[in-house]
Amino acid sequence: MRKQTRLIRIIFAGLIAAVMTSAIVAQTPLKVCPDPASPCKSKHKKFETYDLPFTLPKTIKPNVTYQSSPFFAVILKNWADSDCDGGEYSTAIERFRVQAQKLFPGRKAFADNMCPDMGALGYVINGKPHVGAFVAVYAGETQADADEFLAKAKEKYKAAKVAKMRVSFERIEQ
Repeated sequence: MRKQTRLIRIIFAGLIAAVMTSAIVAQTPLKVCPDPASPCKSKHKKFETYDLPFTLPKTIKPNVTYQSSPFFAVILKNWADSDCDGGEYSTAIERFRVQAQKLFPGRKAFADNMCPDMGALGYVINGKPHVGAFVAVYAGETQADADEFLAKAKEKYKAAKVAKMRVSFERIEQ
């Protein structure tokens, strides 16, 4: 009887440890890939040219949000809305992003077009889900990195501002 009770306790403890470990893994922030020359790739998400790619786990669960670690970006421009004339993106916003990418070739210029797209990435800016379209450039992992890059960005984009961000992805299934 004691051996059975002990075995049950060991199995139960193992199950609890496994559940807690999987919860921690699912909550571990994922690294962004800010170098346009070497973007992250994933079998679960084809990152578009306007996305800020980030590492996704080898296996993902439907309807679970996977979020990057925090990073800083310089927002070059905001739009209240976009016309989505490119289907899942705005051609005007994409032209703006491409020009910004040419100015800062070593840092990923990315955009949120706010167009209907079930596979779109989501962005949290300064702790709040972003509503509206924007173009931003990755500015680093620290406030100091971001402030240094902001000075360069303001030479061309006077209204540029620093934001602390996260990017997320969720494979939606019903």
